[in-house]
This record gives sequence, C-alpha cells and structure tokens, in this order.
Amino acid sequence: MMKDRVTLDYDWSSAPGTLTFSMDEADLLTQMDGTYLLKSIDADSTQVTYELTVSVSLPVPSMMITKAQQQTIDAALKELAERVS
Repeated sequence: MMKDRVTLDYDWSSAPGTLTFSMDEADLLTQMDGTYLLKSIDADSTQVTYELTVSVSLPVPSMMITKAQQQTIDAALKELAERVS
C-alpha cells in the first residue's frame, strides 16, 4: 500500500453551512478537494454531506482510488462525529 503525506488548506468563509478544503502540498496526489455541507434538521440534528475529489500522479486502478476515497470519507465523518458528540 502506498502512503502520502498531505497538507490541506481550509476555507471557512462560507461557514457554518459549508467548509471546503483543497490540497496545498503532497507527494503522490495531484488534487484533493473536499467539502462539508451542513444542514440543520432540528435543534439536535444536523445533516452532513461530505464530497471528495482526488487525483494521483501515477497510474492507479480506479477501484483502488474509489476504495481510498471511501476510507478517507469514512474516517473524516467518524472524526467529525467524535468531535460533536
């Protein structure tokens, strides 16, 4: 498995409804952009939609990219849930 160290640049200008980020620096990735969309459901509930776009600098089967994206999304949403609960 290949690993990469990524530095992200967050944009809070549309908070609290939207938080975006883009990759500032990485070794293997050429693009990593993401968005958290937050929608208040009621006083105790918020719907979170997480979007992620990733491109790599070398040929990788799309199945591996999809799996890595899903793992990243799962980890990001788990961290978010831990912070707000």
